This record gives sequence, structure tokens and C-alpha cells, in this order.
Amino acid sequence: MKTRNNVQKAVLRTGAVIVSLVLISYTVSAQEFWKRLLANSSFGDIALAMADADYSKGEANHENAGFFQFATELEPELEVESWMTDDSRFSTATFSIETATDTPLELEPWMMDENLFEPAEKALELEDWMTSEAVWGI
Repeated sequence: MKTRNNVQKAVLRTGAVIVSLVLISYTVSAQEFWKRLLANSSFGDIALAMADADYSKGEANHENAGFFQFATELEPELEVESWMTDDSRFSTATFSIETATDTPLELEPWMMDENLFEPAEKALELEDWMTSEAVWGI
């Protein structure tokens, strides 16, 4: 029995080592994936610019300085048109508040008739095994 357990442990350990090696090799090859993703997307330009920045001097690498162009954009001013101020186009909501009143509840004779209603559950009954010393070991 011990030999069987030891063999199983050895097989599991070997399998764990093989799976670990496969995962590590997959992770190492994934590093190139992130480099390609950053290089081929618009985020790549930002990532490359930040990677070239020398933060200790507070300046960025000026080789890529001409790559970015900043332009101030202005939106045209909004104009108020005549239909926007026409009160007939916009109706105001009118609210009327009424006090709600309920009619008082009345007790009717059929409500007191016990023959119309059946109990939902049977009454609980005490059985012999519930108090038996042999069952409970008291």
C-alpha cells in the first residue's frame, strides 16, 4: 500500500513539474505578445513616449517630440432660436393633489364561520419514539 501511495505521489509531482514548465514557457512567449500589441495600437505611442521619458530630470526624450501635435479646438457658440423660447411648444405639467380615503373595513358574518376555513397544517402529535430512552440514550 505504501509503495502505491509513493508511486502516486511521484507521478503527481512529475505532472506538476511538467505543467509548471509548460506554463512558464507560455508566459515567456507572451512577453513578445504585449510588445507587439503596444507597438501596433494607439496605446503603443503613449507607452513608447512614457518609456522614453527621463523623469529624473523632468524632461522627455526629444527624439519623438515632433510626433505629437497639439491643436486648440473651439466649438461654435450656441444660438437661441425662436422656437426655443415659444411657450406654446412646451406645456407645463399640471398636478392635482387629492386626499385618498379608504372606506372602513367591515366584519361580515361569513368571515366568522369556522366551517368555511380549514387549517393549513395538521396538529402536531407526540409519537412514542420521540420520548424513548433507547433512541436518545438518556
